[in-house]
Amino acid sequence: MRNLGGAGAGRGFTLVELLVGLIVGLLVLAGVHRIFVAGIKTQNTTSLQTEVNRKAQVAIDSMISKLRGSSEVLDASPGRIWFIDQDGDNCRFWVSEGTLYRYLDESAGNYSGGVPLASNVSQLQFEYLDRDGQPAASADAVYSVGILLHVERSAHVAELRSAVRLRNK
Repeated sequence: MRNLGGAGAGRGFTLVELLVGLIVGLLVLAGVHRIFVAGIKTQNTTSLQTEVNRKAQVAIDSMISKLRGSSEVLDASPGRIWFIDQDGDNCRFWVSEGTLYRYLDESAGNYSGGVPLASNVSQLQFEYLDRDGQPAASADAVYSVGILLHVERSAHVAELRSAVRLRNK
């Protein structure tokens, strides 16, 4: 009878070969793990930045839509605004303890209560201009309003600027 296996046919892998194979496999798995973890971190970072951007955009859009139809500015302070909107309601926007608030009512009031529009607001700044584009001397002279909204969460920042001309002026 003939030996079908030839020389060394019953021989397997040596311990050294198994260890080398195991080490190479572990190195490949470690590389795949690093890529996976980096992908998850990138996704989390992108998610947080998107959330911050979305909050800022929703807040500034709300201010713009209310301001655009306003007829009269009652308080032209740099960090808050109070005006009569197109429905005749008193509308106020301000920031308190990092939260942007909007308050609507039919009567005059102060800057308290309200509906939170955005959290993590680090700055809300209004610029009031007259018909000539110069700083308005009084609340009655306001023709357009510039808005700066700065929202920040962790290291993620959204800074939006907009300007609104009051339609009913």
